[in-house]
Amino acid sequence: MKKNLIHDERAVAQKRKIGNEVCNLLLGGLGISLFIKEYVFNVPFSQCVTEVICLFGAFIYIVIRNIIAGNDLCETKNSGKKSVVLISLVGGLATCVISGIANYARYGEKYTDGIFFMITLAMLFVSGTVVTFLIYSPIYKLNQKRQKKIAEELDKEESDIK
Repeated sequence: MKKNLIHDERAVAQKRKIGNEVCNLLLGGLGISLFIKEYVFNVPFSQCVTEVICLFGAFIYIVIRNIIAGNDLCETKNSGKKSVVLISLVGGLATCVISGIANYARYGEKYTDGIFFMITLAMLFVSGTVVTFLIYSPIYKLNQKRQKKIAEELDKEESDIK
């Protein structure tokens, strides 16, 4: 026989919040671990593959699950497509900074001219921005479609009630 236990909503919400915080800490720690292994210890990529698969798998799951559930990932009620461009620029800047530091640490002695290093940074920024845009733009469009579909379903339910 199955027992029907009554759960306090506050306790359930608190447990979910703790689980969410643990997930965020683990993903952040995994990212920091990858960064340290790759750029500080110069570990070959083949030794980091498991962490990369886990990190990207978790991010993909979070994005897909939130879109299916109808959660607004972008929270762009007023800014719209401007946020896609802004996030792409931030992604390009992050790529430029992280890869620029790593490149200089590994190949600093080969950068005899500062112009060559600046060109490398510019190429990293542009490519990082384009890649981030190509990844984030379809996510934004899927999220917008799902939000529109949910709004239509709610409107239909509301009109059926009246």
